[in-house]
Amino acid sequence: MQKKLIALAVAGLVSAPAFAQSNVTIYGVADAYMGFGSHGDNDVAAVQSGGLSGSRLGFRGAEDLGNGLKAVFTLEQGFSIDDGSGLGNASRQAFVGLGGSWGTVSLGRQYAPGYDFQYDSTVSSAFSPQAILSGGAGSTIAPNSDARWNNSIAYNGSFSGLKVRAIYAMSAGESTATTAAAPGVWSDPSDDDRFGLGLEYGNGPLKVGAVYHYIKDSVGTVATDDQTEWLVGGSYNFGFLTLLASYQDAEAIDNERGADGDLWQVGVIVPVGAAGNVHVAYGELDADNVIGTQGAKAKSYTLAYTHALSKRTTAYAGWNRTDNDTGLDLGPIADLDKTGLRNGGEESDLFLVGVRHTF
Repeated sequence: MQKKLIALAVAGLVSAPAFAQSNVTIYGVADAYMGFGSHGDNDVAAVQSGGLSGSRLGFRGAEDLGNGLKAVFTLEQGFSIDDGSGLGNASRQAFVGLGGSWGTVSLGRQYAPGYDFQYDSTVSSAFSPQAILSGGAGSTIAPNSDARWNNSIAYNGSFSGLKVRAIYAMSAGESTATTAAAPGVWSDPSDDDRFGLGLEYGNGPLKVGAVYHYIKDSVGTVATDDQTEWLVGGSYNFGFLTLLASYQDAEAIDNERGADGDLWQVGVIVPVGAAGNVHVAYGELDADNVIGTQGAKAKSYTLAYTHALSKRTTAYAGWNRTDNDTGLDLGPIADLDKTGLRNGGEESDLFLVGVRHTF
């Protein structure tokens, strides 16, 4: 009996390291703000979710498989903290893969490179000119759901300051008959595929990167075309301030032939004391037949302040103004009042104050 007990104890000691190699982390963001805004004749005052970062709950895990190989997974759900909605399907990310010193290959719903490689002084927030203009124009090189791709295989690698990201999304991944545009015509499984590639190099205070996205035209009519996008950008930390800027181009947005847009933005982050930062940004979109308008511009300005109350909690306040030419209706208030009321060709303003907690 004593020998059996000793044997079980030894077995437990031997197997313990194997269990220690596997771990799961629960993480998330809770972010809410009070917003006061207008868009043309529409005014709003509301509590809203995700001023600085989108609220989310996630599970991230890894298991050491030996010989430098590991299994990884992420399940991440976004939600609206103002009304509690959204806790359901994994709307942000859901993938599983294998990784090593050579990088990680993963399968599922994942970020395209245009989501991560952003050079934005307002950190892709609700008051970010780049986020407002790229999202409003329909670009997939944007910090929103258009850069989350389903049915995808992705590669992520990092080598001595060089980050490499590639993704191939097979969309539905099956042959289906097209709709009224071409009744009875069967499409090839690859007709709605998309591809993305991103490269970024960082060395000390300097960071530069480039992104390319390609979304294949699944309809194939004279009014449609393949959507192509690219972005180049960078940042430099001078110590007393950080300068960030990017330029991006999109053609055949939403696969509509002639729907093109050029967007550039520039901004600075100025440290204030040990815990604060002032953020200033300006962006401009030149739209050609985007959202049904010809040769229109939208200009967006932001002034904001963030203050780290702790390592995990940040208070923030910001103001954005977006001016639209006739035909455009871009702006920061989006649908804060939940009515969908927006006036084209008008200015849009938002002042907000909020708090973000990460865990």
